[in-house]
Amino acid sequence: MQQLPPQPAYILHSRPYRDSSLILELLTPDYGRIGCIARGARRDKQRRQKSLQPFAPLLVTLLGRHSLKTLGPLENAGQAYWLKGRAVYAGLYANELLVRLLQEGEAQLAVFAAYQTLLGELGALRGEVNEELEAPLRRFELALLTALGCCPQLNYSTLDGGAVHAGRVYRLTLEDGLVPVALPEGQAPRGNDFKGETLLALASVLDGAELVAPLMGEAKRLTRALLAPQLGDRPLRSRELFRQVYSLD
Repeated sequence: MQQLPPQPAYILHSRPYRDSSLILELLTPDYGRIGCIARGARRDKQRRQKSLQPFAPLLVTLLGRHSLKTLGPLENAGQAYWLKGRAVYAGLYANELLVRLLQEGEAQLAVFAAYQTLLGELGALRGEVNEELEAPLRRFELALLTALGCCPQLNYSTLDGGAVHAGRVYRLTLEDGLVPVALPEGQAPRGNDFKGETLLALASVLDGAELVAPLMGEAKRLTRALLAPQLGDRPLRSRELFRQVYSLD
C-alpha cells in the first residue's frame, strides 16, 4: 500500500463511516484538502478524544493509492487551540469554507499558513462579542480568496491597465476584475462598487498591514461579494448554527 510522507494536518470535518470508523476531511500543506478513513476511531474513544479533534495540529501518515486515503500513524504536533464562545463558530465557519472551496489534492501552502494564523488569533480571544472576530476572519477570507485566484489584484484595474486611484470608484466584476465607474454625484458606493482608497487599503492588508476598524464593513462587503459566486446558493451551516445559538443576543 502506497504511503505518503508524513504531513502536518488539521481536521476540518468528520462523519461516521460504517460501524466504527470516521471519514475525515483534512487540511494539509502539500495536498490541500484530502479525505481519509480513520478505521476504528469511533471504537477507540480515548484516541478520538485526544487526537481526532478540530483545531488541533497533527502529524499524519496517509496510506493508499485512491483519492480517499486510510489514516495511518498520527501524532499530536502541538497544543490544540481551545477556542471559546463565539470564536468556536468562527473556527467552524473557516473549516466549512475550506471544505466547500478547496479542490482535493492540490498543494495549499499559503492557505495552510493563513489557517494556522487564524487559529492562533481566534485562540487568543475571549469570544464574547462579534466585533473581535471581524479582523481575523476578514484577513483569513482575503488570504484564502487570493490563494485560490478568486480575488483580483486590489490595487490594479485590468481594464485601465494601471493602478487603482484613490479618488475613483471601481466595480468588482467576475469577467474583468475592477472596472472604473462613474456614480451619480453624492451617491455612496454600494453593492459591488468600492472606493479606490478602500481597495488600496485592503491591498495593504494582504501585504501585512493592520485591518483597522473603519475598514471592517468594507472588507466584509468585499469578501461576501467574492465568496458568493464560489459558494452558490447552498447556505453555510456554520453561519446558520451561529445565528441559532446567539439569536437571543
